[in-house]
Amino acid sequence: MIKPITYKLRALLLLSLPVLAFNLNAQFVQDTSKKVQYLAVPVLFKTPEFGFAYGLSGSISFKTSHKRDSLTRTSVIQTISFFTTRKQNVQAIDAVIYFPKENYILLTQISHNYFPDKFWGIGPKTKDNPFEKYTYEHLYFNPHIKKRLSNRIFAGLLYEFQNVFWINHKDSGLFALSDFYGKEKYKVSGLGLSLSYDSRNNTFWPEKGFFLLTQLTNFNKKLLSDFDVLKWTSDLRYFQKIRKGHILAFQLYNYRTYGQTPIRDLGALGGPNNLRGFYQGRYRAKSMFSFITEYRVQLYKRFSACFFGGLGTVYTVRSELNEKNLKYSYGGGLRFALLEKEKLHIRLDYGYSNKFNSGFYFTIGECF
Repeated sequence: MIKPITYKLRALLLLSLPVLAFNLNAQFVQDTSKKVQYLAVPVLFKTPEFGFAYGLSGSISFKTSHKRDSLTRTSVIQTISFFTTRKQNVQAIDAVIYFPKENYILLTQISHNYFPDKFWGIGPKTKDNPFEKYTYEHLYFNPHIKKRLSNRIFAGLLYEFQNVFWINHKDSGLFALSDFYGKEKYKVSGLGLSLSYDSRNNTFWPEKGFFLLTQLTNFNKKLLSDFDVLKWTSDLRYFQKIRKGHILAFQLYNYRTYGQTPIRDLGALGGPNNLRGFYQGRYRAKSMFSFITEYRVQLYKRFSACFFGGLGTVYTVRSELNEKNLKYSYGGGLRFALLEKEKLHIRLDYGYSNKFNSGFYFTIGECF
């Protein structure tokens, strides 16, 4: 049963998205010295996780600096709110703000999910059947401020808060009997540090450059967290322009947790930003890694195409990290530039996996 307070919270978040977008537009649209673009589009898509979904998405892009500042990239605030035929709903705000000369970068994620989901168990060897359905409601808040140390190196401080208001599952089913924390309502709160190197020429559609991020987050009971958890993330990306309109892109991603890891912080393989073709969270464990490569091609004006392939796995102990447990997927898709200059795309991908799973993904922004 959903408590009345969570109904109110859901309604408040849903209403806040267009209100926030309107207020930000009002703030910048009067300042003609800063080029501001804002966009609102209806969305209709289908993914393995959501089924059919419908809603509204918007973005605001702007420069915080004057034209003479060639170092500062375009800042973007994205919002989305959608509902699905599986009775899920998601509201989210995702912002990347580059301050003048990129001396500081502010990244912020806020989201609220009401989510009927699926659970197959823990580890890399879980079978397609049986699986168990469960439902949860989740609030997420993650501000992250970075300061430039040198030309391309940034150090960051972040805060992460999650509140799982409730989880509905069978009392003696697969979910209840599996070995992990957070089977009932819980919250986690923690501080983190990051170090990154970024030489990409564009955030949304890089044609060249490296991106390297290593991040450590400590959820601690002293910060009102229900569990003590340490999370370590490393993310390495490389982009190479082969010839005009043709780009090779690579990502090596590693995620590890230590301590009392709850369900929403387990490594989750699959989904639109990982191994497309697998249901997001089809495989879960305390740690995961993946390697993805993409071949991106400019077709005509705002239209582009992408072909991709990747492999990865999840693991709790090192003995599970072996060739037999590797999963792989491949596929392709089309892109349309919502913002032509900044190259912020809507993408439609189709992924197929070695476990005979497949799915369409219709989202905003690239996989990485």
